[in-house]
Amino acid sequence: MQGLEEESKRVLKKQRLCVAQIDYQIDELLTQVETTKKQLEERQQELCRKKNRHLATSSAGEGEEGGPDSNNNEASQTSVSTANNGDEALSDSAAPSCKAEDAKVKDDDVAVEEQDNETEYIVRDFIRRVRQLNFEKNVASELKAIHVLLSKYSKQIDKNLCTNITKVCRTNALDQKLVCRLVAEYLYQDGQIEAADAMCKEAGLELPPTFRDCFIELHQILKAIKERDMQPALDWARKHRKELGRLDIDIEFELIRLKYVDILESSPDMMDAVNFANKELPYFHQTHAEEVGVLMSCVLYKGKLEESPYKKLFNDTRWDEIHDAVIRACCSLRRVPYRSYLETCLSAGVSALPAMRKLMSVMDSKLADWGSMEELPVEIPIAKELRFHNVFSCPVSKEESTPDNPPFLLKCGHVICLSCVKRFSYNMTRFVLPRKEVGKTYARRSDTTDVNAGIYRRFKCPTCPVEQTGSETRNLFF
Repeated sequence: MQGLEEESKRVLKKQRLCVAQIDYQIDELLTQVETTKKQLEERQQELCRKKNRHLATSSAGEGEEGGPDSNNNEASQTSVSTANNGDEALSDSAAPSCKAEDAKVKDDDVAVEEQDNETEYIVRDFIRRVRQLNFEKNVASELKAIHVLLSKYSKQIDKNLCTNITKVCRTNALDQKLVCRLVAEYLYQDGQIEAADAMCKEAGLELPPTFRDCFIELHQILKAIKERDMQPALDWARKHRKELGRLDIDIEFELIRLKYVDILESSPDMMDAVNFANKELPYFHQTHAEEVGVLMSCVLYKGKLEESPYKKLFNDTRWDEIHDAVIRACCSLRRVPYRSYLETCLSAGVSALPAMRKLMSVMDSKLADWGSMEELPVEIPIAKELRFHNVFSCPVSKEESTPDNPPFLLKCGHVICLSCVKRFSYNMTRFVLPRKEVGKTYARRSDTTDVNAGIYRRFKCPTCPVEQTGSETRNLFF
């Protein structure tokens, strides 16, 4: 599972890097698009301005041509004799107007051609810049890299996570009442009181009343803590001060310290925190003098607590820590498990599944059945918090104790396993008889380590020079 976690972190890190690179490439492409768009808009506006100026110039020219015509009309009214000359003048004036129209059309064609050329240049420049970005190749490279990692990750998942666990499970029938009890206890510890009551009623379970009352009270306190109200927790801690003191649990001081820190951080007047400390902390001067001094020193850094030497008191996880501390204190006081048995079983089982699956594949290849074994042939990786039983390792044989080979306490106080006791006593040749048996004759027997055989072999401790017999050893229970 550790390899799977490391691979998961590696995949997530690479995925973030790939996404960042692709975002960068897309941003560059969008920047080029925006730049080209602005260039085209500016060119369009410039052409519109040129067209408007050209139209204004043309209209002004037509107005000037209208003035000489009026003068010619006045001249024609004064002299009738020049009619033929006027006809020739009209034919001569028509020629310049045709030339002007031709020039206008030519200018329009030139303007359109210039517009097309500049637009084509802008578009070609945009295409050139996009090709320089090498967008498709870069994105494809990033996607290929993440695809390779995902392929390896899928193999790690197939290797570590088991989809079919029927072969791993024992075929023994489950005790339905015990399973229902596990579920009901989990519901109580999770705060689902009504569901747990219904479960107990339907399954016919009879849990101790103190078990139910414990978690009802606990979840009322936890609900108040989630709302930043520590008064119910303080009342509970003061009510059970003596019992908690015998268990060496300082939950009351932890609650007062958290409330003091919260007041100092949130209140604009530091005297509110000082007054609270003068009221609540004197009881703890003898037992927590150093912590009280630290709390009172925090007042000097009011307004800059994050830069103070005591900034760890103001971290964001302090509410989660007091939440867990209250649960542990309440469970210890009521002598109930901190974690439900169902949660513990599932956590240990899930962590053991990969090793069990590998063991099953080996056992299948050897045509062996592990279900009949008293202990597994391999060590199962289980977290430290999920270990509840002491394991004795013999200093002589380097083997762990088993029900068939339990630890034995020697006369001198050292501990070895039973197999070593038998081996040492069998190898010794000196006999010691009880006083009441002195004078009687006994045959040598191979089972002289049996305390009922009447013959005791004295052997020396493998660690120190003290000698003892098998009857002087004691089975040791942890």
